[in-house]
Amino acid sequence: MHRAFMHFKEQAELLSEGRIQVKVISNGIFGGDRALTESVALDSIQLAAPSTAPLSSFSPNMGVWDIAYLFKDKPTAYRVFDGPLGQRLLDELSVKRIKGLGYWESGFRNLTSNKASVQSVTDLRGVKIRTLETPAQLRAWGGTGAAPTPMAFPEVYTGLQQGTIDAQENPITLIYSQRFYEVQKTLTLSEHIYSVNPLILSQKFYDSLPSDLQEVVEIAGKSSVDFSRKESAKDELEALEQMKTEGLHVEELSPEGRSELREAMQKATIPYVRSTLGDEIVDSVMKEVQG
Repeated sequence: MHRAFMHFKEQAELLSEGRIQVKVISNGIFGGDRALTESVALDSIQLAAPSTAPLSSFSPNMGVWDIAYLFKDKPTAYRVFDGPLGQRLLDELSVKRIKGLGYWESGFRNLTSNKASVQSVTDLRGVKIRTLETPAQLRAWGGTGAAPTPMAFPEVYTGLQQGTIDAQENPITLIYSQRFYEVQKTLTLSEHIYSVNPLILSQKFYDSLPSDLQEVVEIAGKSSVDFSRKESAKDELEALEQMKTEGLHVEELSPEGRSELREAMQKATIPYVRSTLGDEIVDSVMKEVQG
């Protein structure tokens, strides 16, 4: 994400002719995603790109993106996130003094495991999978017969290494950067959830800008979204090739296996999401996905 922040900085400073200056501070100095979100709402910092999980605490409808197998491919995801529903969910953040500028790509989440192959829910039965501690994802993996196991992210590598957990799921670039391939046998390209990091801005800061600079910020935000998607696609290809070279077995999920996982995960998650967020938002996203 650092490169996407640097792209935003470059565009904002260029288009504003230096009237906007952006200082990018990395390495988690401001804390985790929830702390970042709170800091943006309070205008302690002006810009961040957290995951959707903490944002759903501020705007519950963000949780709709946790439905498994919502998107069949990236073009469909781009159309929905860039369309009226994606914008609506960004706009709903305004009640918490947050302005959403767009959705940076984190990528499809995929499964790694210590199994030779995962092609059906039968292969997942009893497998201890480290998942995000979100109710929808815990239900999704539980629906497959696996044993979803929340675990702090810094502990995942050791957990896989010591056998505390058998599997984990993350975007390809994260699997590579965290070297999970060193302690796993197989990467199954399950593509079960398309993950994003919404780019958020302090509403107070945005409101303090004259209209021409507000436009600059929005243009820079949109440009950084396109940049993140292009960089993510390139990084994924490079990471896959490198992990194969390192000896990781990479397999496609068969159409039959994908259909089986989709049915099991959605059966476990959609009723829950409907019960917590209501039918309207779920029906809206399903309609948008179908186009």
